[in-house]
Amino acid sequence: MIEAAERLAGQRGLAAMSLREVQSLAGQKNKSAAQYHFGSREGLIEAVLTSRMAAVGERRFELLARIDAAVEPTWLRDLVEALVLPVAEHTVAHPGSHWARFAAQCTADPDAVAVVQRSVEGASYREVQQRLAAHLADLPESICARRLEHAIGLAFASLAAAEAVRDAGGSPRLPIAAQINDLIDVCVGILAQPSSAATLAAVRRGRRQEHHP
Repeated sequence: MIEAAERLAGQRGLAAMSLREVQSLAGQKNKSAAQYHFGSREGLIEAVLTSRMAAVGERRFELLARIDAAVEPTWLRDLVEALVLPVAEHTVAHPGSHWARFAAQCTADPDAVAVVQRSVEGASYREVQQRLAAHLADLPESICARRLEHAIGLAFASLAAAEAVRDAGGSPRLPIAAQINDLIDVCVGILAQPSSAATLAAVRRGRRQEHHP
């Protein structure tokens, strides 16, 4: 049923993913099976996300260990690769995957955002986040965290689009490996760009207003 839910939401949108539709697509004859296993639609969404994130997290920790063992790691790009590559390997690089489209649908659904944060921002994500913050110390912490959110959001949106092109039999502009590496490069750019004077001034004004409403 997890695969059926992922495929249904990826192809028809999250709104189409009712427990009844998922049971039907999965060929499940027991009418109460989805309710029994997942409890609710939110429970099903969380089950789909966590089932994929387990493997993503393991792979991410492998890449972090590789960074630690490297003689001269390229810190920023290597950390961003650890963030993005495991997701890419389980989506556009994995034939038949609908997971990037599923996750992208969830991030656009106000009722599913909290579920996404619990599932996607797990231990491996937090480890990358902490390491990136240490290597981007010139950025205010709030901006660094926001940029990381932008980077992972862009990654899922880009991979979701690539999944759709792949399944439609279209011709991508770049081979998959090049798409993934370019996506990592773009995410590095998002994180590495220095904050403008205007942005820093706006952050300072916001902090003053918080302390003196």
